[in-house]
Amino acid sequence: MSLKYTPTKSSERIVMIDALRGLAIFGILMVNLPLMHTPITQILLGAQPDVSLHQLLSESFIKVFFEGKFYVLFSMLFGYGFWIFINKTTHNGSGIVPVYRRRLFFLLLFGLAHVVLLWAGDILVFYALFGFLLILFKKVSNRKIIKWAIWLTLVPTLLTALMVAAFGLFYQIPEAKTAMDANMQQGVIDLQQFVQHATVIYSEGNYSEIVSTRLNEYTSLLPAIIFFYPIVLGMFLIGVWAARNEIFSNYAKYLPIYRKTLWWGLSIGIVTSSLYAIAYRYASMGIPDGWSLLATSMHTLSGISMGLFYISASVLILATQKSTWFQKVLAPVGRMALTNYLMQSIICAFLFHSYGLGLFGQVEVWQGIILTLLIFIAQIIFSRWWLSRFQYGPFEWVWRGLTYRKFQALRIKQ
Repeated sequence: MSLKYTPTKSSERIVMIDALRGLAIFGILMVNLPLMHTPITQILLGAQPDVSLHQLLSESFIKVFFEGKFYVLFSMLFGYGFWIFINKTTHNGSGIVPVYRRRLFFLLLFGLAHVVLLWAGDILVFYALFGFLLILFKKVSNRKIIKWAIWLTLVPTLLTALMVAAFGLFYQIPEAKTAMDANMQQGVIDLQQFVQHATVIYSEGNYSEIVSTRLNEYTSLLPAIIFFYPIVLGMFLIGVWAARNEIFSNYAKYLPIYRKTLWWGLSIGIVTSSLYAIAYRYASMGIPDGWSLLATSMHTLSGISMGLFYISASVLILATQKSTWFQKVLAPVGRMALTNYLMQSIICAFLFHSYGLGLFGQVEVWQGIILTLLIFIAQIIFSRWWLSRFQYGPFEWVWRGLTYRKFQALRIKQ
């Protein structure tokens, strides 16, 4: 069968998109790494009481400047990439949607392998699944795209508000209150025991035990993931809108808007991120109350506002004549986004699990921040070295080959 479509050439890539992807990969690692050296299901227990000052400051630093911000950015870029891909020209005029579906199918397989082999906090599975839904918006108008995006991002907050109202209503009934208290207490005890067991397995167990525990963690997290991930589809749609309006490819036209968004995003983002960090300390993950509602709403608002700040700051830096360093540092990482995302899990699995260095449960949050910087610096160096010799990252090359049913030349011709 002859090849009807070809992957995007290096010369056709938008450097700004690659740089933003590289920035997102860094932010995602900063958030994910603390969840890689402790059981990820620990987040269901909420904030730990009586933590040391340096741990409190480290956790607050991540929550204010990173948590919820970079998956927003990465999701926007995914939607942007969808629009570019779905509008590729073809040699015979046939539709490219079947090729895009095949691309998503193999991304789904990457995600499932990631969950089973490496880490329960994977995002690729839901990116692929929501990617199929994104096809339905191919011909939807810009106005409806924005409306859908707004409603989808509001879903977690609206659901939390309903849960708070329902909880408060039933909690007024004495019999229901007694049963609810007993169930919540038992749920917390069971989860604490599971977290302790998982810590032992990851640090001392064999590989099959680790895989089994990881799958248990993943299924335990699914309700929370499904609860929050409508925001991802909403950000996909914002990315589609941005691509339609050439927000990045024709950024010079929008520089005044970027400057305004920079300050508005930072101002709103710092306030809402700080409120989120405070609410998280007081919210109980098992009890829908005012603190949990505040935490959910501020998590969403801070993620979007700070995400827009990071985008605006990056664009304004790249718009200057002195932005070469920025492109050289981040763009290579972004060109190999899939490889670097998976490599972060591979590296951390080796560092923390029993079949590697076995440091699981022994790394403090502030040490994890330093480790994040070291890993990302290594990824910058590796990405630049690799792309000086090869056209695509290793996982990107496999993904492209499977998508187009033909593997492209990997090495750069001298």
